[in-house]
Amino acid sequence: MSDLLQLLLAGASMGAVYALIAMGFVAIYTVSEVINLAQGELVALAGLVAISATGSGMPLPVAIVLAVVTVVIVGALLQRLVIAPVKRMTTLLSIILTLGVSTALKAAMLLVWGPEARGLTPFPGSDFTVFGVAVRAQYLWILAVTAVAAVAVSWFYERTLAGKALRACAEQATAARLVGISISRASLVSFGIAGLLAGVAGVLASPVYFSAWDSGLTLGLKGFVAATLGGLTSIRGAIAGALLLGILESLVAGYVDSGLRDAVAFIVLIVVLVVRPGGILRQRAVARV
Repeated sequence: MSDLLQLLLAGASMGAVYALIAMGFVAIYTVSEVINLAQGELVALAGLVAISATGSGMPLPVAIVLAVVTVVIVGALLQRLVIAPVKRMTTLLSIILTLGVSTALKAAMLLVWGPEARGLTPFPGSDFTVFGVAVRAQYLWILAVTAVAAVAVSWFYERTLAGKALRACAEQATAARLVGISISRASLVSFGIAGLLAGVAGVLASPVYFSAWDSGLTLGLKGFVAATLGGLTSIRGAIAGALLLGILESLVAGYVDSGLRDAVAFIVLIVVLVVRPGGILRQRAVARV
């Protein structure tokens, strides 16, 4: 039982990281139908920037803020310089463009930080054991911050005027334009939100799972799978899909073979797309005018 609880805790922690990444995919896709394959690289970039900042003597909280702000700026530049200039954006074209950005970011990170993986200084807190389960303080930070971020994002979309404007762009783009909502500005805000979530994911995951120039590829793909499990249009579905994915990976690695961990995401994706194409919450894709 203690082994099972240990695996569930580790899986939920990793699933929480996937949830932050998946919410970024949903935030962008619901506004502009853009699939940002550079989302994972933004996660890796946040971790590496925070590590460099703490290595230069900067306090951990300041380094975290610097890393998150850096990633938000990079996300905004991605939207303005790569996405916005394209007049007739399609989902396929967005995949090609952001894949190019992803490759460029990986090359830049390799050039600046080298090939070695490294970890950020753990957040304050002491590890402890309960019922035979070793609980790392960083796991609790990941779960708590992800829960706060999920509530905050949901509140933003459901309760604020800006969030409702973004939802209007997603549901009826033409009607949104008619009432004075700027689709371009909404897209920029969505990329900023996705960058914020990626930055938070990067600094939370780095102390446990480490950051490297190529770590964003796997994280981004698994975040995308989690978002797809929720139908790519549901924040709650993305969170549920991410937690399910993280726990399944942990259980497979613990009871079957650790080499199959990374294959779980894509096996689950194939099964869900065949059985429930709309996602685990049966969300339908947004029909844009």
